Amino acid sequence: MTEAHPGAEERTLSRILNFSDAVFAIVLTLLALELRLPEATGAVDLAEALVELVPKFIAFTSSFALVIIFWAGHVTILRRLVHFDWPVAWVNALFLLVIAFMPFASSLIGEGAVIGLAWTLYCGVLVAASIAQIMLVLCVARDGGRLVGGMTARQLAWRGLRSLSPGIAFGIGLALNLLGQPQYSVWCWTLIPPLMALSGLLFGPRRQPRPRSGDTHHFQP
Repeated sequence: MTEAHPGAEERTLSRILNFSDAVFAIVLTLLALELRLPEATGAVDLAEALVELVPKFIAFTSSFALVIIFWAGHVTILRRLVHFDWPVAWVNALFLLVIAFMPFASSLIGEGAVIGLAWTLYCGVLVAASIAQIMLVLCVARDGGRLVGGMTARQLAWRGLRSLSPGIAFGIGLALNLLGQPQYSVWCWTLIPPLMALSGLLFGPRRQPRPRSGDTHHFQP
């Protein structure tokens, strides 16, 4: 049995992370490409065109923020990865596949269709992305987190709830939309910050108390 080339695993891990960042960058670029100004012949036409673009600006800004939330979660999940693993690579690819649908979903609501089927599909994409990300968390955390040098149940709960926060919020929005309450459904995104704050409050890292001035005792890690 031949030994793996020294550094091969590290290079493979770097390729996964670099590829993931590239996909996120392309998705964010495609979101921006939806902001195309119609032809305008004068100042009045330009002003009217900009007003017409307001829904697209809103869709771009909100979708950009959501993709960044997923990117930050992705970084948190994989930054401690020390061993290459094919199941993680394939689940990561599935997650990126769902993220790649964001420009399409954003373009639907950018046309001003924040209710009905367009909003349903938008919520569905975000719920699917959240599910794929929690699958990635569970895949990385299996076998006691051996791929990341160990993971406690508390850490798993923290990362899991953070990953599910967008899915829970937009799952509620999807349910409200299907129940004929679109006016409430469109505000579902406001649930994401409280859910993330709750995950940190319940399962986040515990801060070690700072030693007081003159205290001779030392806290052990």
